[in-house]
Amino acid sequence: MKSVLDNRLKIIHDESKTIQDYVKINRQFIEVYISDKSKVEIMVKNWYLQKAKERFHQLAKPLFEQFTSKYNLTDANYQLVIREMQKRWGSCTPKGKIILNPELIKAPKGCIEYVIIHELSHLIHHDHTQKFIDLQSKEMPDWEKWKAKLEKLLA
Repeated sequence: MKSVLDNRLKIIHDESKTIQDYVKINRQFIEVYISDKSKVEIMVKNWYLQKAKERFHQLAKPLFEQFTSKYNLTDANYQLVIREMQKRWGSCTPKGKIILNPELIKAPKGCIEYVIIHELSHLIHHDHTQKFIDLQSKEMPDWEKWKAKLEKLLA
């Protein structure tokens, strides 16, 4: 998976170690303030991971609660896991654990919601049958638009 922001990274290097290492967004750029350039990759990765955890929980919790109440998912327990995956944006266990790829944080909100709704739909239909597609379409009528955008941006 390629990063949509690879060309928007600015590294501000200070060998004198007078600045504290940190990452921030400044308009359209991600700025990394760092004293040791060898730490840039891990700092950016950790920053993305933290942002992903915050944003994904914010988006997933109400959707999970909505699915639980609408479809009587009484045995499902809300659990969200962020884990790097080579070929998937997300997955779902039969007990309701939703696993999301942290790379999704680089996509628009609609793309993230699409993946969450897709995985939640698997709690009701465990395969990709027409019933699954109908449920996903009911919960997110424009899912195909968001799927295409996600594939275009981050494929």
